[in-house]
Amino acid sequence: MAAFIGTHRHTLDDKGRVSVPAQFRRQLTAEDLYLTVGMEGCLVLYPSHRWQKLEDELLNLPRNRETRFLVRSLAHNLRAVSVDSQGRISIPAELAEKAGITGDVMFLGKFDTMELWQPELYDSYINEAEYSCEEIAEGLNLPL
Repeated sequence: MAAFIGTHRHTLDDKGRVSVPAQFRRQLTAEDLYLTVGMEGCLVLYPSHRWQKLEDELLNLPRNRETRFLVRSLAHNLRAVSVDSQGRISIPAELAEKAGITGDVMFLGKFDTMELWQPELYDSYINEAEYSCEEIAEGLNLPL
């Protein structure tokens, strides 16, 4: 199974474009990607097959107030993006602003998706976490 792994740092140009790491581009097909606001202040880039899976799950959730809010928020921020001939995607200004991305962009491979972070925000998130990877893994009984 091909996976997005590792971190890569690139620079957002003055037109809001950023190069997708070559290692990640090799995992992509010609299909569109979907970009939306993620958790903890990042953006998430979904290959279309992965977005379709999430969309199917969202459509099968109960139609209560919280679910409607979640679906509306995801839909409001969702953008279809494509990798151009130079290996770049465009990050819409309103999404870049929500994630605090103005210069450098850190791509974080999360196996089946990519997160885009403002690097200092990611460093703060990791360094100020209330728990450790060891504690989480132990609680899940993972063989790490």
